[in-house]
Amino acid sequence: MCKFFSLVNKNYKVYFIITIVYLIMLCSFSNVNAQQLPLYSQYTFNGFLLNPAVAGAEGYTAINLTNREQWLGIEGAPRTYALSFQTRIMKRNYIEKNSPIKQRHGRRLRSGRVGLGVYLYNDHAGQIDQTGAQFTYAYHIAIDKSQLSIGVTFSLLQYMINTRNLKLSDQTDNNIDNNRLLVYIPDVNFGIYYSDQNKFVGLSVLQLSHAYFNISNYNNNNFLIYRHFYLTGGYKYEIDEQNMIEPSFYFKSSEQLRMQMDATLKFVHNRKFWIGLGYRTGLTFIGSVGVNIGRFYAGYAYDYSPKGLLNSSYGSHELMIALKLGDNVRRYKWIERY
Repeated sequence: MCKFFSLVNKNYKVYFIITIVYLIMLCSFSNVNAQQLPLYSQYTFNGFLLNPAVAGAEGYTAINLTNREQWLGIEGAPRTYALSFQTRIMKRNYIEKNSPIKQRHGRRLRSGRVGLGVYLYNDHAGQIDQTGAQFTYAYHIAIDKSQLSIGVTFSLLQYMINTRNLKLSDQTDNNIDNNRLLVYIPDVNFGIYYSDQNKFVGLSVLQLSHAYFNISNYNNNNFLIYRHFYLTGGYKYEIDEQNMIEPSFYFKSSEQLRMQMDATLKFVHNRKFWIGLGYRTGLTFIGSVGVNIGRFYAGYAYDYSPKGLLNSSYGSHELMIALKLGDNVRRYKWIERY
């Protein structure tokens, strides 16, 4: 197993470049369907939003807040608010480590491999309001100087559809009450994530249940919850002691093979400041900046497109802030964070 990951590590740069080029070409010939899940431009800022296996992978306890205003200025455009919490259950916490030996005697030590996470969000798009509460369990396995993580999420989704402007075959349908339809759907997400000091790659599947519900008594008015597949990856190249560049990609596809691809190049100075440029298939350009002050992190991204809806709006704006607690350097020396 270790030899296999060592071989992958040596050829990762070549595989990474080939993968990005291939995915961009593939997505160029595909149209993206209507948005069912929140879209994020700063996917490297908090990978837990896309992959449950990331919960606790860093070793920190992290609290993240996200606000995304998509196609600002257009009525009914997507708007997302998200709050996430993730942590790693260490072998001994701070209180246990500093308590008397007699009090610690007989205590069952934790494995230090378990990660937990909570993700709450509200996503408004057109006539649909989606609210989700997700609870995640992840397990992390050390492999030489790297880590393999597996995660599963149990979620409860609330869909509220404003049917006031929908054209139905029967406007007196009993399923419609006060021009709104409210539905609760349980669901499951699954992900795997491989990471070390310089790189990461993750694969996740969201909305595994493939549920649906009717917005009227007619079968052709089903609202389907499609499965979505995410592939993410990134690599850090150190230019010198203070500067590095980090190319990354984010590939998304529904089970209908409607695809979307982000490719980003981020420049980091002194592990405190960063600036990034990205491209999303569909001719969208993304600029981002960020700063780290102590335990606080903040990032901002702006999406611009010379055509389509973005050209008729003030672009898309995304703000993320985070608080990271704990110190993972001693326990996980192969992990570098900024």
